[in-house]
Amino acid sequence: MRVIAIVSPLGGSGRTTLTAHLATLLALQGQPCLAVELCAQNLLSKHLGMHNPSTLGWAPLAASGQWWAGGSFDNSDGVSVLPFGKADLNTLESIQRQLQTQPYWLQEQLEQLEVPAHCTVLLDTPQWPSRLTQAALQCADTVLVTLEASARACANPAVIEDMLRETAAAPADQGVLVTRFDPRRTSHREALQTLRQQWGDQLIPYTLHEDENIPRALASAMCVGQFAPQAQSAHDLQGVCRWLSGQRTAPSSMLLAPETTP
Repeated sequence: MRVIAIVSPLGGSGRTTLTAHLATLLALQGQPCLAVELCAQNLLSKHLGMHNPSTLGWAPLAASGQWWAGGSFDNSDGVSVLPFGKADLNTLESIQRQLQTQPYWLQEQLEQLEVPAHCTVLLDTPQWPSRLTQAALQCADTVLVTLEASARACANPAVIEDMLRETAAAPADQGVLVTRFDPRRTSHREALQTLRQQWGDQLIPYTLHEDENIPRALASAMCVGQFAPQAQSAHDLQGVCRWLSGQRTAPSSMLLAPETTP
């Protein structure tokens, strides 16, 4: 199976949104797909059709020594979802101890899952630094770093470089995605230009635009591509899927947003 880790040192940069929408797009293309929520916020399952947070997820099961995939469900789009589940401090501490004593515990758990050999597993990770994020990086074939178009995203690239040193993914399979981009805002255009200079070819040739259709789709427990297929964000997400499929050069119709506006 192929493992894709969605990571970031920034909170609110769109990791969960991206995980859910990419999983849905891949499933709609006929690819077996599993979305695993490694973040205790329990928002991924809501994006993927569960209106109320799941109390049964992999974290409480793993902490009690049970098979951790027992809390999974399949949504109507064909995505298999493994929620984090309700977890108290004792549960979280138990998971941290397992990760500390067994650095490859997450990889071993993923390898035990009953999924097709050609399944794509997307890992929605906590904000870096985190032991769960470190474990996700260690077993990932592809890494997507989400950075919003802001000054804080440009402030300390060394933190991201340190984070990427933890991954087993080849440099060609490490991409930086600019999210929440509004071309009408000067600060966003300036941040995008700085991020281009910092990351060069590692910057994915698509930006995920700020789009009101994304929260509206979430409120309806839908993917934005279904809720508003003509939306800019739906267009952008299709581009990210192209990048994941190996089409790393953007066609002229899907180029990065311009740095300036008329």
